[in-house]
Amino acid sequence: MEGSANSKNVSNYEMLAQYYDELLQDEEALGLWLEYIEKEKLETVLELASGSGVMAGILKRKGYEVTASDISPEMKEASKVNFDGEYLLLNMTDYHLNKKFDLILCICDSINYLYEEELKDFFKCAYEHLNENGRLIFDMHHKKRLEEFAEQYIEEGYVKDTAYQWTIMSDEYENIISEHFTFYTPDGMIQEHHSQNVFDPDRVKEIMAEYFDCEMIMDFVEDEKILTVGYRK
Repeated sequence: MEGSANSKNVSNYEMLAQYYDELLQDEEALGLWLEYIEKEKLETVLELASGSGVMAGILKRKGYEVTASDISPEMKEASKVNFDGEYLLLNMTDYHLNKKFDLILCICDSINYLYEEELKDFFKCAYEHLNENGRLIFDMHHKKRLEEFAEQYIEEGYVKDTAYQWTIMSDEYENIISEHFTFYTPDGMIQEHHSQNVFDPDRVKEIMAEYFDCEMIMDFVEDEKILTVGYRK
């Protein structure tokens, strides 16, 4: 693909936010998450890593009291087309809200952006912001994703009239999945890199145990996503 000789690197969804729904939205997974959430019969929701606000918007329209959040200002801006409620900028391992919720939700493999040493803070913050008998629901990459991307995946095309290239590659030794996006804009080539850690489910359970009893659905999306429900102790 051709583009200007100018090039810059960005991070934290600074560029990808405006194309997120077109490139990364997973309608099948959204339906599965929603079906599971509705089984829990909860009312107040804090969604972490809400991204473009699609799930927050769906839940709000279904009558849930939803607070959305993300660390990315660009994602908060992009969410305005999907969600018209409260949207906070916060770090999901370090936040202090004067409110508790029935459900804390973190989907789209967002927990995989954390390092293992950050997981305890993630669970501690969630515990502190849940009502008694509250739930923490999140998903994470299945280990088989490392095998899936052992050989580099490359996708090219156009999104909103902008040419792009998207590559995914795993490192099975380091348990990392790396995604690289290149957008060829009139002002030059913009590159954005994302790296996610793939966790051992047993280790996640062990870290959670101080705050939550947990149930894991290992093939929530077969060979792709593990769903975890944490029951506040």
